[in-house]
Amino acid sequence: MRRLFAQDGGTLTRILVTLLVFAVLIFGGLYFFTKAQEPLALGNAVDAHLAYSDVLQNHGTTTDPKITLEPNGQVYVATTVHNTGGTTVTLKGLGTVDADPEVPYVPVDLRLGDGTATETGATAPFTPTPLPPGGSVGVLVLYVVNPYLNCDLFTDLSAGSGTEIASFPMRFTTFGIENEQTLSFTKAVVTVERPTRAECDAATAG
Repeated sequence: MRRLFAQDGGTLTRILVTLLVFAVLIFGGLYFFTKAQEPLALGNAVDAHLAYSDVLQNHGTTTDPKITLEPNGQVYVATTVHNTGGTTVTLKGLGTVDADPEVPYVPVDLRLGDGTATETGATAPFTPTPLPPGGSVGVLVLYVVNPYLNCDLFTDLSAGSGTEIASFPMRFTTFGIENEQTLSFTKAVVTVERPTRAECDAATAG
């Protein structure tokens, strides 16, 4: 009888170990599958709606928006995020913004809206938002002067090509697994003209 119990215990242990191994393999496969996915997409650049802080009074044309680097310069971009994948994702907020010393404006805030509203009063603070396959949600992204901008890169003349505002990072989860994706427009929504050293110093002071 004692031997029978020992045999049954050994069999149960093997079954549990086998189930554990299968669970680890399934979770591992799901994890790497999820991490490899990029289910989110933005509309075309023409679908983006722009607004600027008062210091950015000169901002080109509607077809060719251009701005300069100014103290307290702010750009508001309203657009729509689409889930083009086959599973539900939950948007968690703005992703990690790299402290790139060459980028004049960086995204710092994300709000929920209808995809066209560029005033913060017409939007709401961001909260985690589930998106089923084919679903979409409007957002408003705020770009401000990069506090880590390296002014040593610029000279007394604003010679050279500028940079572009064309993307922002988004955090999301799939099956509870956290992921991040850089969402890019089909073309830049705003061109930032190359500043002079003095303009950079003034914009990043304080």
